[in-house]
Amino acid sequence: MTDAISRRETMADAGGEPVLMLKRRFESSRETVFRAWTDPERMAKWFGPDGCTVPVCEIDLRPGGAWRACILSPECKQHFVGGVYLEIDPPGKLSFTWAWETDGVPGHEMVVAVEFHDRDGSTEMVFQQTQFDSSKSRDDHERGWSSSFECLERVLLEE
Repeated sequence: MTDAISRRETMADAGGEPVLMLKRRFESSRETVFRAWTDPERMAKWFGPDGCTVPVCEIDLRPGGAWRACILSPECKQHFVGGVYLEIDPPGKLSFTWAWETDGVPGHEMVVAVEFHDRDGSTEMVFQQTQFDSSKSRDDHERGWSSSFECLERVLLEE
């Protein structure tokens, strides 16, 4: 079960900026987990905290290509987020920028890096997000990502 091997680390980088690292193990291949992050149809099934839906998920999967999603809360509030792909190394690594939008304008930009490691037929996913503007932002993102990864586990189990 994923909960038994989930791990959260909050830390600061050498400059004292907040960093978020989450490690999860999924009973799926690296290729399947990587595809869940890079196929818009699959990503829309799990992205965002539990109870949310993703009516918009656009992916231009290439270095420099843009991605964008709309996370619709249970209260019908839209939250747009997007960025640009920095590194794509299937099925081992994915990195991209991350910025929430306000009135269509991207806000503070962060960086997300996700690594996928084969672990005897399962996949260990190492997630790291950096360049937060505050510890509160990091903690808010930790709650959102943790919930999203619970959704990801459910989607992977259905495949």
